[in-house]
Amino acid sequence: MRGPLRLPAFRLLFAARAVSYVGTYLAPIAVAFAILRHGGGATALGLGFAAWTLAQVAMLAFGGVLGDRLPRRVVMIGSDVASTAVRTAMGVLLVSGHAQVWELIALQGCGGAAVAFYSPASYGLVREIVPEEQLQQANGLLAIARYAAFPLGTAIGGSIVVWIGTGPALLVDAGTYASSALLLSRLDVESIAKAGAGFFRELREGWSAFVEQTWVWVLVVYVSFYFLITYAPFFVLGPYIAQHSMNGARSWWPVAIGEGVGALLGGLAGVRWRARQPMVATGLLLMISAVQDLILAFHPAPLVLTPAATGAGFAFALGSVVWDTTLQRRVPPEKLARVASYGWMGAMVFLPAGYALAGPISTVIGLKAYLTFAAVWIVASTLFVIRLPAVREVEFETPTDATPVAAQ
Repeated sequence: MRGPLRLPAFRLLFAARAVSYVGTYLAPIAVAFAILRHGGGATALGLGFAAWTLAQVAMLAFGGVLGDRLPRRVVMIGSDVASTAVRTAMGVLLVSGHAQVWELIALQGCGGAAVAFYSPASYGLVREIVPEEQLQQANGLLAIARYAAFPLGTAIGGSIVVWIGTGPALLVDAGTYASSALLLSRLDVESIAKAGAGFFRELREGWSAFVEQTWVWVLVVYVSFYFLITYAPFFVLGPYIAQHSMNGARSWWPVAIGEGVGALLGGLAGVRWRARQPMVATGLLLMISAVQDLILAFHPAPLVLTPAATGAGFAFALGSVVWDTTLQRRVPPEKLARVASYGWMGAMVFLPAGYALAGPISTVIGLKAYLTFAAVWIVASTLFVIRLPAVREVEFETPTDATPVAAQ
């Protein structure tokens, strides 16, 4: 763990990501209950999440190209500044008492567009400042920062929402984005990003690099349906069930914290754990999330749901570390932001529909039926995907085609 943290540039990146992640996990509970308390139902809540994700997906490919053309630190700072403005606007509207549901949904869309430029550039920046042999350690440490922030951000957000209000919670979120931008502005790294033959040609080159390795696009398609069918219903219908059948935010709060604690443990495991078949391991880990959907369907009590959410958080975080490291080792650094952006875009392309349709579908077929189908789907699809040769043949020891980049 000490290896990457010896690098001054990585320490600054680690700190920036840590503070930003606190706001990232503070915001969803604030946005969810802001919409619900201003007259929105499950459908409006789903549209709020969908607006964020749809805008993010729409802008990811452009974010990937910019992340390979411009200094990645600069792209990330610009994203943080835009996110600060969006969350400040939402907070001011709520505190002033003038917020309407449609305004919150529209600003969610603006926020999703702003963050779309951050993640692809971050993939490339990590590859620029960390030697290849320390990439999994670095990704594990970033996962620890991310998921340590999960329970902390959720606890802070839940406390502010319950005792003060949703507006102040989103103003605190704006402050975390501003702090991240300030830390990144101090980072000194020689970027390898540079403009190529043309913006749209670079888009095509990124797509070619994305599809040339079968395991990449197969796993992205698999994850896209996971987000659509299994992930989205839980996070839309969970707060709705908590609001109407449990004890509101007080009941959902421990579930969200449990998810974050499990994710933190998954990040810790990712620092050292090596999977011989990393993509098979990633699929088996995602399959664990079926448990929380079944419990939410049949026994929505925090005492039972919280441990299940903890297990799902652990599995998702550890799988994410494995995926990030494998991608960074096997994709050339000069194309990494574009390939990562196509991966994010493909994985999330159906997520807005999952958020938007969770309410209407559950109204038609029932909450239990929908959540049960979500659990069955992830188990069946995982068992199919992990048997594909292109997925099974990816091994941790496979030499990378990427040229190692020395730490700055």
